Amino acid sequence: MLSPATAQTDLSPIDLDCLLTPEIQRPARYLGKEFGAVHRPWDSARVRWVLSYPELYEVGASNLGHLILYNILNAQPDQLCDRTYLPGPDLAARLRQLGIPLFAVESRRPLRAFHIIGFSLAYELGGTNILEMLDLAGIPLRWWERQPFTPEECPLIFAGGPTATSNPEPFADFFDFFVFGDGEEVLPEIGQVLAGSLSKPRREVLLELAQVPGVYVPQFYEGIPPRPIVPGVPERVRRRVALPQPQYSVGLVPLVETVHDRLVMEVRRGCTRGCRFCQPGMLTRPARDVDPEAVVEAVVQGLRRTGYNEFSLSSLSCSDYLSLPAVGAELHNRLLREHIALSLPSQRVDRFDEQIAAIMKGSRRSGLTFAPEAGTQRLRDIINKGLTDADLIRGIRTAVQEGWDKIKLYFMIGLPGETDADVLGIARTVERLQRECAAVGRKRVEFTLTLSNFTPKPHTP
Repeated sequence: MLSPATAQTDLSPIDLDCLLTPEIQRPARYLGKEFGAVHRPWDSARVRWVLSYPELYEVGASNLGHLILYNILNAQPDQLCDRTYLPGPDLAARLRQLGIPLFAVESRRPLRAFHIIGFSLAYELGGTNILEMLDLAGIPLRWWERQPFTPEECPLIFAGGPTATSNPEPFADFFDFFVFGDGEEVLPEIGQVLAGSLSKPRREVLLELAQVPGVYVPQFYEGIPPRPIVPGVPERVRRRVALPQPQYSVGLVPLVETVHDRLVMEVRRGCTRGCRFCQPGMLTRPARDVDPEAVVEAVVQGLRRTGYNEFSLSSLSCSDYLSLPAVGAELHNRLLREHIALSLPSQRVDRFDEQIAAIMKGSRRSGLTFAPEAGTQRLRDIINKGLTDADLIRGIRTAVQEGWDKIKLYFMIGLPGETDADVLGIARTVERLQRECAAVGRKRVEFTLTLSNFTPKPHTP
């Protein structure tokens, strides 16, 4: 295993020629040469960041939050932000074989050369990926092992994201601090604190960071619920809430095919539907709509800058974005001759109507995805889905009448209160939908079903 004692002590850029040999799969993952990547001069920044969505590049580089924060930090006058991702098993083995530490993709410098490293902890099992990356970087895993070093000698390690916000305690040994809630405003504030504190003792720097709203430093608290054990830190750390900034959603065009290989634009953050299984709906309140003119301008400029021929409007529930018809109509008019396709993530089928159908048709038709979640009305009522059988049938019939013949449906199994009849109800629901669609008079509709296990999450009913 690579450790601080054996890790490369030279913090100059890594020579990729000796590292990316022909047997390394998809070497473009590690080049950092994407269109839109920011290459700021190394010596121009007082604070040097690395941000990571700790997955393979194809997943991490597609994450919208990761891209937004990367762009925001690089817009700060004295900050530099680079990126890193979980390497494939082949490259990880070669890094260990050669004693080369994990590096950031644009500067190609070892992670230890930076002042602060932030990980998006989106789900619980991502924690093991983070530990693998720290180990490959030659960075001590636990906060107390890093305590003797200033941020100039060993970077501060923090995590944000849904899991970090909802349940940080299982991961508290491994991070110097956590960021709760939205990062758009708090990360630049953290950078301002660090700009004048990099040479100070680590504990002193963390005491300063603990004064930033939304920053939780586990070593200054104990117990469940955590209570302060040092003077001067907040008794309660409150989640940060920021307005979406669509202008920062435009940027990287990856060199390899990624999970979401299109321009993605957030139109609404938060949801007030109150589905009892939904953690994001609880953690991201209040709901905040993006100004429709800002959305239109960001999409038009983003398509021109990136060259994408497809874009997606993103939200927990896009059909709840009240300006969706107006935004869709304006984008349709401005992009009519450019053969651009619009896709929407899983929508509420009870809100799908002729207006939304007209928006999605455009010049190239994309797919439709709905999430009934449960196969019976009884179970949908238990989980507070707010969807009736009549709503489901009406929405699917509308989609078929408007020309769609391929529809994806999301269901969950293992929900509290579920019986065998509810599981069989999934098949019966689809059979009924097929009969209703056949009555419309079009060719047979192809339904694709995704059945996922219910996973209990903190802070949900």
